[in-house]
Amino acid sequence: MRCIAHRGFAGLYPENTLVAVRQAAPTADLIEVDVRRCGSGELVVHHDETVERLTDATGRVDDLTATELADLDVAGSGEGIPTLSSVLEAVPADVGLDLELKEAGLIRDVRKLIKGVDNEVWLSSFDVDVIATASEETDLPTVLIVDDSAEAGIERAAGLSCAGLAPHWRLVDFALLERAHRSDLAVYPWTVNDTGRAENMAKMGVDGIIADEPAACP
Repeated sequence: MRCIAHRGFAGLYPENTLVAVRQAAPTADLIEVDVRRCGSGELVVHHDETVERLTDATGRVDDLTATELADLDVAGSGEGIPTLSSVLEAVPADVGLDLELKEAGLIRDVRKLIKGVDNEVWLSSFDVDVIATASEETDLPTVLIVDDSAEAGIERAAGLSCAGLAPHWRLVDFALLERAHRSDLAVYPWTVNDTGRAENMAKMGVDGIIADEPAACP
């Protein structure tokens, strides 16, 4: 079962920062980060549309330049909001990356940035249209994230030729796993932070878990 570090193990480190991905790398199989476009055009790694939750600044990510974002202080850590390019450079080649695409229109730039990268790379998203575009325009594995109907999620993911489904952990049961695996979909529940729950899911046969701390990975 694969251990996927949610935002670089956000339970331990300032999420989606360079220090998070560097610290997560020794214990994670893959590192999940959130990708969106900033005001100066670069792809940056940040979950929210705005910077208020994690910094003392205000404003939308798509209104701020990469330099302005890098100068911010994420959760009092001294770490700024990084570009995707800098994250790719920080992750060792033997650790994979799950790039959660937070908006449309990113695929072309993602393809350019990962060209020549040795890491395993997945593309994931809640947005069905984003996943459809990723499946059409790349050969990378795609993972559809769902937090509502498991059956509908399996149908959508299979129809889009996804490699996997990432359901909220509350949706996971033996029936979902059987249906997903029958459709050749790996299952990666999120966000699993309880060790006992993770162990039970491992016994059920999930293919990996997305966790905020490495201790949650059996």
